[in-house]
Amino acid sequence: MSFFFGFFPDENTNYKIRKVVGEVGRVFDDFQIPVRWSKPETYHMTVLHVGEKLSFLKRLIWRFRLKTLAFKPFKISFNTVKLGISRKYKELVYLDTKDGGDVMRITLLDMRKILKLKDEGNFVPHLTLGRVSKDLSNEEYSNLCKDLTIVAKGLDIGKIEFYVNDIKLIKSSEDNYSVLMNLVELSKIKS
Repeated sequence: MSFFFGFFPDENTNYKIRKVVGEVGRVFDDFQIPVRWSKPETYHMTVLHVGEKLSFLKRLIWRFRLKTLAFKPFKISFNTVKLGISRKYKELVYLDTKDGGDVMRITLLDMRKILKLKDEGNFVPHLTLGRVSKDLSNEEYSNLCKDLTIVAKGLDIGKIEFYVNDIKLIKSSEDNYSVLMNLVELSKIKS
């Protein structure tokens, strides 16, 4: 079980992401690299991961504190498909953001301050498509990155965009997601 603040793409965007996964999946199939693809109903973007446990009392306190968060709807668009979000975490297959990443970072910092949470390190706004199921050699990683770049150029990923009108507190367990809190209902909306 895990808890995070985040949001889901709309149905039209979800469909476009599924098409990208279909094309990108062929690259991994060609190399016979197994990937655990995310299920389309679980596509989301995380703003703030808050842990594996979250008490009811803490949720009540957070509900009160988050009323001070000023939220302005924003646009998310994607740049390309990438493999490996860091040197230590090479197995992640994801879409990186073109628009909206800066707003996500600012929101993350505001939420950490309001909720009095520690900085957990680097934040890379992204949408996870899947995870490679084996340790990649340097050569495999390099070849996959090159092929992903070539395939991504033909996919018009830059045209995939959607508007974020709300950030939610979400409980995830396996492939089941439950919304526990809706921030727009709590916060002041900037216009």
